[in-house]
Amino acid sequence: DAISFDLLGLTYPDACIGSMADRFLLASLWPIASIMLGGAAIACYALAEWLLSGRADSVRHDLVRATQSRLLYWAILVAYLVLPSVSRSIFKARLCESYDINVFTGARRSFLVADLDVLCSDDDPVFRGLGAIFWALFGVWPVLAPLTFLALLLSIRPAVRAKRISPLARACRFLWRDYDADFLFWEVFDLARKLFLASLVLFIDQETGSSKLLRLVVATVVSALFLAALALARPFKRSDDLYLACVANLLLTCCFCLGTVIQLCGEDNDQCYQLVGLNDARRASEFVIGLTAAMLVASLTIITLKAVTAVTAPTLRLVATGRAPI
Repeated sequence: DAISFDLLGLTYPDACIGSMADRFLLASLWPIASIMLGGAAIACYALAEWLLSGRADSVRHDLVRATQSRLLYWAILVAYLVLPSVSRSIFKARLCESYDINVFTGARRSFLVADLDVLCSDDDPVFRGLGAIFWALFGVWPVLAPLTFLALLLSIRPAVRAKRISPLARACRFLWRDYDADFLFWEVFDLARKLFLASLVLFIDQETGSSKLLRLVVATVVSALFLAALALARPFKRSDDLYLACVANLLLTCCFCLGTVIQLCGEDNDQCYQLVGLNDARRASEFVIGLTAAMLVASLTIITLKAVTAVTAPTLRLVATGRAPI
């Protein structure tokens, strides 16, 4: 959560906000309020700039176009940054944990992890109401937001391929400027991967999935497939961006693999020894922490060496801009 954009969860206790429905609505709608406040600030700045120019008509047209571009850039930037965190908050309405309620019959009952007073069943009116809110917000954020990004990229594709950057293309430039023209939609592809790993994977075995291996196995396979696609497609313009992305996805895949060790050694020490070769959960945790630290050190070493090589290598630069030609 240290790098999460879930500002409410980081700064204010959930129990102090109100009911579960109020928490989910607030966690999902605060980015829209941020977009509106930022847009109001940008509009006020443009108005002040126009007034200081003496209300000149020659300035007004260019100022309106620049303000529209800034507003669009701000809205896209906020939606892109908060999308994974907001989607994870939305899926808390479906994240349940199963508990034994009768050790003799083996009967189990699932409760909402965010509020253990809520029974994960349509018989519970609170859970039923949360389901309606969940599907509405699911359509807005994990579905509509990526489709909006895709529509924007489709609309600017001819201009980018022709190297005629329109105001719309400039406003959403951070979605495409790091990629080759043939891979203009790679950011949407990557965003879909993030949403799946952060949120959609929770649809797998909603009641007992947190104590099973299936989610970890699916997440590991998806991460490995994406890593292979990244290495084969090479969508980035700069090779150092490609190396950094490959290292990050390799670390993520290894973390999912190591998560299976923690899952297997959670409660049954005999199973841990038979399947993993470690005596108990403590040794398994130490093993995972040691390997994770080693992977981080190796990754940082590779990144540092690549950065030093890139800095010291001779590069042709344009006199006009001082940058390397693309």
